[in-house]
Amino acid sequence: MTQHFKRDYLQHALAVSQWLAANGAESGIDPSTQALDIRAKGRSVRLIPQFIVEDAQGRLQYTRRMREAMRGFVGWLPYFNKVWPVAQDKLVFKQYAESAGVRTPRWTVDPAQARGDFIVKARHSTFGRGLRGPFEGAGSITLVEGEYCEQFIVGKLLKALFWNDELVAVELLDMPTVEGDGRRTLRDLIGSRLAPTGRWPEDLEPLAAIQGLALDAVVAPGRVALADYRYVSPLHPQTGRDHDVRSNMVGTPLEAQLLDAGASCWRAVPAAIREGTAFSIDGVVDAQGDIWFLEANCNPQVHPALYRTMLDATFAASPTAAAVLEHAP
Repeated sequence: MTQHFKRDYLQHALAVSQWLAANGAESGIDPSTQALDIRAKGRSVRLIPQFIVEDAQGRLQYTRRMREAMRGFVGWLPYFNKVWPVAQDKLVFKQYAESAGVRTPRWTVDPAQARGDFIVKARHSTFGRGLRGPFEGAGSITLVEGEYCEQFIVGKLLKALFWNDELVAVELLDMPTVEGDGRRTLRDLIGSRLAPTGRWPEDLEPLAAIQGLALDAVVAPGRVALADYRYVSPLHPQTGRDHDVRSNMVGTPLEAQLLDAGASCWRAVPAAIREGTAFSIDGVVDAQGDIWFLEANCNPQVHPALYRTMLDATFAASPTAAAVLEHAP
């Protein structure tokens, strides 16, 4: 089974080891906790590990402690579990984005006010869970507490990782599609894209419907159909490969949009914890090259590209500024 690149412990260890070698640093890992101590430039900094675990109700969360039901290792940071409102609540993010001039899709908590195609989201969900739709027009959708409607935008899925206001990694993925052959149904075409043990994507009937298709109807030859719209989709070739395209966008309009949005989102971090913070921003890049920013995440899965920037900054900072901030549950 291929290991997900960002959850591959060895990819993280390799990135850290490269920084250690380049900076004449020493390190040690506590086998019981996987905490990583780095000694360089006359100082020592402890990095806290993050693991993903799944509880009895199927909910995913981060923990700093190894335990049963772990789903993966997602990196080291010099703190654990910094949180702030703009990166915890999608509607707080949208309100802040609108006030800061950051482009975000239309949204409403009243389905009767929804216009065009829209998806239903949970304002506090993580890992791509809690999505419904897309639906066409207001229809008869009923929201449960904590849900809202968001304009559905087709394009490339984007996840950008920042250390403070510095952009360090950008993952850009096409929404997965299938092409009809006049023989197979949409369900069959999608199934052919899945790995042998891959789970079926959730709730695809509405996505088929807004394209004038049905899961169990044959797709005409040459007809290209959108097969999913989630960043966390079993149809994405995420496992085993690095999708960071940061180096390809230097000096581009896409980079400029990300830098502006990143600086705005970093300013939303409370001043007391702002310095020395990792966060990510999710978005969709439309056909015109405009990014529609969806949400910010205060405890992102660490991409191995982060370590060089994070460790350079951490060991350049004063001991007080670089002190470990522990917010353990």
